[in-house]
Amino acid sequence: MQHLEELNLLIDKAAKAAGSDNKLAIALGVTRQRISNWRHAHQACTPADQALMAHIAGLDPVQVLARATVEAYEGKPKGDALMKALGKALLVTGAAIGSAGAAAHQIFSMVPGATDLVGMLAHWTQCALC
Repeated sequence: MQHLEELNLLIDKAAKAAGSDNKLAIALGVTRQRISNWRHAHQACTPADQALMAHIAGLDPVQVLARATVEAYEGKPKGDALMKALGKALLVTGAAIGSAGAAAHQIFSMVPGATDLVGMLAHWTQCALC
């Protein structure tokens, strides 16, 4: 199951970078309604669309693609296999945040707009360590 709060944060960042939800939809080649459906969990957002939104938002699309792919298979045998295969890639960013604890805010305060991603990345770290 997708983590709606994290997905909405990604959509918000990408929409802000694109200029609006409508402009984001155009950039992704989807309808504005699909963006709304993603926001309200009426339709799953594919890992590919999440990676494209990450790119638009200025985030690492490979990291988002790996996380979203693993998340799409969460709780299934394929998810466990993907976690083993992609876990190290997911930990590259996440381990630093997970071990930083309270200092994570300081680490990300140097990156404009990144402080609100600390919670999301900490969650990814926990998923990667399971």
